[in-house]
Amino acid sequence: MSAILDTGWLADVAAIRIGRIHLGSLDACVLALALGLATLAALNLWRIGEGEDREKRLLRALGGDWLRRAERVRRQRPPWYQRLGTGIAATKIIGTAKQESLLAALIAAGIKGHGHLSALIGAKVCGGAAFAPLCWLLLEWCRLLVGAPTLRFAIMVGAFVLGWRFPEVVLSRLALRRRRRLETGMPDALDLLVICAAAGLSLDHAIEQVGQVLRASSPEVAAEFAATAAEMRVLPVRHQALVNLADRAGLASLQSIVVTLNQSLKFGTSLTDSLRILAAEMRAERLAHFEHRAARLPVLLTLPLMALVLPSLMIVIGTPLVLRILDMLATP
Repeated sequence: MSAILDTGWLADVAAIRIGRIHLGSLDACVLALALGLATLAALNLWRIGEGEDREKRLLRALGGDWLRRAERVRRQRPPWYQRLGTGIAATKIIGTAKQESLLAALIAAGIKGHGHLSALIGAKVCGGAAFAPLCWLLLEWCRLLVGAPTLRFAIMVGAFVLGWRFPEVVLSRLALRRRRRLETGMPDALDLLVICAAAGLSLDHAIEQVGQVLRASSPEVAAEFAATAAEMRVLPVRHQALVNLADRAGLASLQSIVVTLNQSLKFGTSLTDSLRILAAEMRAERLAHFEHRAARLPVLLTLPLMALVLPSLMIVIGTPLVLRILDMLATP
């Protein structure tokens, strides 16, 4: 009985009455807890604000450019697919060798910069996750293989693998198109390089000038030559920049050019005659490639001709003959 009286006394003490508002013991405890948490949150926010003010004062003391750069970096947040690709790359699903091959494929396609590898990995995951449900919906819509769940599962796994490989296929097509544009614009770059060398410019200045002149006509070649000129200014060994140019372009004809330029850097020989000969050879090779593609056209046009033109021609020629035969058979 005394314990009950003590509990009631504690309940009366803990109760709060403010005007017409009456709070019981439980309500009063919840209110006190909420006020305590709000006070702690306010103190934490005040401490964070003080820290940011100190950081801003430090950056302002260093200069306004640092403050703007810090604000820009703080505001930039990688998109969700890059975060997904970064999380997948951190696991053992994609090894280091595969990541290096994907990075080489990105460079071959002309896609450079930070974050593209994680975006490609995220695209592979999203492609696999999209192809498998689409395949299942197609099977359900067409009512195919209803009584064979194992075969359905195998088809969905194949669709996932196809979606996983689809970004790499697109990347290979982009790399092939870029390689063709490099093959088309490289002879013009060599001609300009010959003109710059004949004008008395050094090799690094000639390469830089070629990168500036070809921006309008061949942006890919101009970008590669500009990157090579920048590497020649930075790298301790200048011929390594030329080797990097041949590796990035992926052209077999560019290897001979790199060898010639390296010999010129090593022995101090003249560039004009050798580069002029190399430019003529590259133009002849490009012309032979165009002739080879033109010679394939009759063979490639045979199938459309047989599928589209030949049936129409047979209808036009054979219809009068068939009608005349029918008329002759219909007469008594």
